Amino acid sequence: MDFGARSPWLNEQILLSIAIAAKSTDGKLLVEITNLDAENSAIIDAHMAGVAVKSATAETLTAPAVDSINTFDVPNAVVPKPTAVKLQNDELSLTVQPRSVTVISLEE
Repeated sequence: MDFGARSPWLNEQILLSIAIAAKSTDGKLLVEITNLDAENSAIIDAHMAGVAVKSATAETLTAPAVDSINTFDVPNAVVPKPTAVKLQNDELSLTVQPRSVTVISLEE
């Protein structure tokens, strides 16, 4: 798999951490992407060479601020939310939010 990322606002490369977590017990390949930029989202384009992907879903964990936490008063400040993923042929694309962790689940 080849991953590329760019800022939709500046059209320049941005800093991401990308790690392939492994295969889950149900056989899905899990890919984790951390957007280290606290202000800008990132467009992720991945060429899935060598991986025959049938479907892809994603969830993102983010919050209004870098130091957001769940409290008794605000128990859902930081919760995972579904993220749109486009899969066409062997190309995958999605936009990851600022200061976020996104896990993509790929079904082969």
